Parts: sequence; structure tokens; C-alpha cells
Amino acid sequence: MTESAPMPTSTSRLEQLGYAQQLERRLNIPEVVGLAMADVSPTMAVLFLSAGVFFVGGTFSIGAGLILSVVVVFIALCLGELAGMFPIAGGMYSLVRRVLPGPLSWITMFNYLIQGVVIPASIALGMVAFLRDLFPGLGFPDTVIAIVLLAAATGLALTKVEVGAWATAAMVVVECVVLGIITVAALLHPHQQLSEVTLHPTVLSNGELVAVGFAVMLATLAPAFNVINGYDAALGFSEELKGGERNIAKAVIISAVLACVLIMVPLIAAVIAAPDLKEFFSAPAPVIYSVEASLGDKARIIIDIGVTIALFNAMLSLLMYFGRGVYTTGRDGVWPAAMNRIIGSINRFRAPGVGVLLLAIPAAVLIFTSALNFLIIFAGTVIAAVYFCIGMAALWSRRSMPDEPRPYRMPLWPLPPLVVIGFTGIALATQERQYLVAEVVLICLALAAWAGSKKWSAQPHKTGTAEPEMAKAVEAE
Repeated sequence: MTESAPMPTSTSRLEQLGYAQQLERRLNIPEVVGLAMADVSPTMAVLFLSAGVFFVGGTFSIGAGLILSVVVVFIALCLGELAGMFPIAGGMYSLVRRVLPGPLSWITMFNYLIQGVVIPASIALGMVAFLRDLFPGLGFPDTVIAIVLLAAATGLALTKVEVGAWATAAMVVVECVVLGIITVAALLHPHQQLSEVTLHPTVLSNGELVAVGFAVMLATLAPAFNVINGYDAALGFSEELKGGERNIAKAVIISAVLACVLIMVPLIAAVIAAPDLKEFFSAPAPVIYSVEASLGDKARIIIDIGVTIALFNAMLSLLMYFGRGVYTTGRDGVWPAAMNRIIGSINRFRAPGVGVLLLAIPAAVLIFTSALNFLIIFAGTVIAAVYFCIGMAALWSRRSMPDEPRPYRMPLWPLPPLVVIGFTGIALATQERQYLVAEVVLICLALAAWAGSKKWSAQPHKTGTAEPEMAKAVEAE
């Protein structure tokens, strides 16, 4: 890491930005990285999220994943620099809000927070099938089981932050053990040559294996972008991390690198272990096909346990992370004053209870809707939109804020933000029309809310956690 001269402590920097220290600094770097890795959910990424990448790009999925790994590291460098400047619990929303104009900050906020509702709902429903495999006697409806799972994760998210951190860390260890078993089993039964599948990629087309062309390579990048994601969750615990702003940059960069390694190594092993590439590409879950070929009947139990733990872990981490994002919007005074006082409060466990509940309640409602599948896929679009704004913020901050304290300065600037902007721009441009239309609708809603905020934020006010400077910042948007 490239570091500048020693900077003030996180608490004093927080006060300089107009906030009071309400969340308690109880976490160290490993605990924050553990929370982020729970959000990454490498087991889920390897076993299921990769299926769409293999379907589109065949064995070029390895190349796409390696390219994406470089992009992920560049994104983490951008996040590290911005988070060191603005060590606020609002995650990516807070970073964009401090650098880019008001309309872009509202667009980022809407794209950012909708993930905290849609993804936990989809995870809760997704867990049910694996629980039924493990416990065939479950006699309750899927929706009831999903609601109970969501309630359990919500209960943990409402307690002290270190309780959630310890729970997620333990489950991440189990995930790593499961991934290790899968990887070793795959490598002990190789059927493909790594050099061949990497340097001469093929894809299944009309039942035959054909060489991957440039158009297919380009089309593979967008779905691959959704596989390695979630490392940004480290930012949500910036105000609870001990040791200063540089530790925030360290946590998010370590999380990103670990995500790349824990996802790419098992994915590559699965391709090498595939007995038949045609069957591998046509399988609903290609990696599971390879695992079952390597482990036989034992594979199902290992997969069910690993995925169940991974999904619950991800749901808990997501609620904790995005709950802090909701909490920060209240402190920032972006809503009407009465709402800000409620949203910007913390409970007796020093956790943003209202922020967590404002995600969990609509997520529970979504469990009963038929539009959930659409929203799950749409989540990939909003992720790309948020990272696009992060790239712009990282690029623009060096020009618009040359004197701002930077505890961590990314190397190779301006290459990282330029790559992030270009890659996420491609990912957005290659989305299906229905998801682009939905993104336009979300942008319109965000801009309408931004216009409304000019009226309800017209009078300076305090939310109980921010100084008057914060109210002025809201007005300036």
C-alpha cells in the first residue's frame, strides 16, 4: 500500500465530517474481513452464481474470472482511498455522496440500498430447498421457513456487532473447509488440461463444442461481474473498526483479494475435474456436476451443508451492512426531519436497529411476491451501476478535492478508476433491455426523491448524530 504521512484518528476525522461517534469501535481487521467474506459468500458464488457464466462463455469463464479479479482489485483500491478519506458507515453511498453532485448520490443510494432488501429475500427462499434435502421431514410451507430464517438473521443483526462478527467468522471457516474439500476432490480427479481450457476456450453451441469468439468473450464479462462481489461490505463497519482510517483500506483490499482467491481456485478446479465438457456446460449447476463426479453420493450432503451455512451467513452480513447504510441516510438528513430522527438512531446494543428492520420488513414482504426472480437478476444491474459511480468518484476526487486528507493513496492512479468505469460501463451496456428499463425507472425515482429533498431539507436541522455542518451539506445537494 502507498501511504502518506500519519493522519488524525478515525474518531476525530468522523467529527471533522460532521458526525458524532455513536457506533462503538469493537472490531479488528480480521473480524471486518470475516463480515465481508460472509457477504461475498464464496460457496454460493462457486456452486451457483457461476452457472450463468459457464453457460454464456464456456471455458472462457476462467479467463473472464481472471480479468474480473484484476478489476475487483482496482475497485478495492478505489474504495480504499475513498473510505480512508470518508470513514463513514454508509458504505459506497457515503463515498459517492461526498464527492459527486447530489443527483448522482441519490442514484447511488437507491441502487445501493435496494440490494439490502432484494438479496436477503432471495437468500431466505433459496435456503429452503437445501434445508429440505437435509431434513426431508420439514412440513411447513417454503414461505414460512424463509420468514423464520430471515427473522433469525434479523435478530442476530440487531445485537452487538461483535456477536454478528463472531457468528459470520465461524460460518466463513466452515465455508472454506467445504470449498477446500471440493477443490481437493476435483484436483485429485482431473479430466481436462488447464492450459487447454484456458488458452483454447470452448463453449457449447447447438450441442457442440466450438471455439469462443470475441463477441462471446465480451458477453461473458457482464455475468462474471456478479460472481465476485460483496467485499465492499467491509466499508459498512468503518465506524466500528479499531485502528484508524488506513485499516479501512486494508480491510476492503484484503477482502477483495480473498474473494478472488476463494472463488477462482475452486472454479478452475471444477473445470479441470469435469469428465465431459458438454455435460458440464449443459448442467443446471456445472460445478456441482464436477463435485458429484469427484465425490459420488457424498457430494450432496457436503453441498447442502455448505450452501445452507453460506446463505444464512450472507443474509446476516447483508442485513448488518446495509442496515448501517440506512442508518447513515438518517444521520445525513436526507429524509424529512421526523424520519431522520428515527432512522438515524441506534438501539441498546449500539446497533442501527431501525435501519436493519427497514430492510427486513420489505424483504419479508418480497418473499411472498412472484417478482422475486426478476429482482434477483436486476440486483446485478444495480451493483454495476453503483461501482460505475464509485469509479467516477475515485477519479474526480483527486481533481475536486486535492487538499483532502488521504490516509491511503491508491497506486497507479488514474488507471484503477478508469478501468472500473470502463468495465462497469460495458457490464451495464450488455444487460438485457428489461433490466435497463428497470434501472431507468429506479433512476427516475431517485431523481424525484432528490428533488423532494430540496424542499424537506430547506430548514437546517439536527438528527441527533450529526453537526449543523451536515444539515448544510444536505442543503448544498
